[in-house]
Amino acid sequence: MTLSTDTDLFLSLQAALAGRYSLERELGRGGMGIVFLARDVRLDRPVALKLLPPDRAVVAEVRERFLSEARMAARLSHPNIVPIHAVEDIGGFVFFAMQYVAGETLGDRLRRLGRLAPWDAARILRDVAWALAHAHAQGVVHRDIKPDNILLDPDGRALVADFGIARLGDAVVGDSRIQGTPEYLAPEQAEGSPCDARTDLYALGAVGFHALTGHPPFSGDAMQLIAQHLTRPAPSLVDTAPDLPPRLAAAIDHALLKAPDARWSDAGA
Repeated sequence: MTLSTDTDLFLSLQAALAGRYSLERELGRGGMGIVFLARDVRLDRPVALKLLPPDRAVVAEVRERFLSEARMAARLSHPNIVPIHAVEDIGGFVFFAMQYVAGETLGDRLRRLGRLAPWDAARILRDVAWALAHAHAQGVVHRDIKPDNILLDPDGRALVADFGIARLGDAVVGDSRIQGTPEYLAPEQAEGSPCDARTDLYALGAVGFHALTGHPPFSGDAMQLIAQHLTRPAPSLVDTAPDLPPRLAAAIDHALLKAPDARWSDAGA
């Protein structure tokens, strides 16, 4: 399938989905998909459709990875995880339909406000930790926890989205590829070592650091960030932000320890 413009893609997708979903507009795009706001015609409700770009859908490995994301996300049922309604392969388009969460991402909020009040950040981090505790109990490691993958609904609830590079916990052994977002990358992930639940906790600690200070623990280009995650201790919130509640700062410092065995043992902790 060759589509030359975004308009061609939108119109071709709408034609393929006629009678099932009515497309409204594009919400965003990333490395593994394009997200559209649509309406489920049969159930008369808004949904977000995540589409694998057609030029990538023809690559068997990429297509299977995308479908694996959908299957893993669909098996997770938790108030702080964006639910998947359906996984579809229609007219050559591969996508899944998920709950549309009105509001903004944590990334949007940080770009707008710079930093969050401690109580607000703590509530969001708590919600994400609850979501991760559930996912980890199902054997799923997210591996890309970052502000733009945390949705904030109008009631203030945080929901984790985009298991785009998640893997079943026992499937990452020997995986040497570096995947994730450099600002929030755990050391073991940066060096291509096996990842587990504690990998997500490091990323959550980096997100918490960003939310409370206005910037991630480290700065620089991708290679500089990877090197710092591997070799430099994260700045201590207890020392650099003495105005923060000490228990909150200490919890984030503990999540950002280099050695996985030194961090919190699980998201519930």
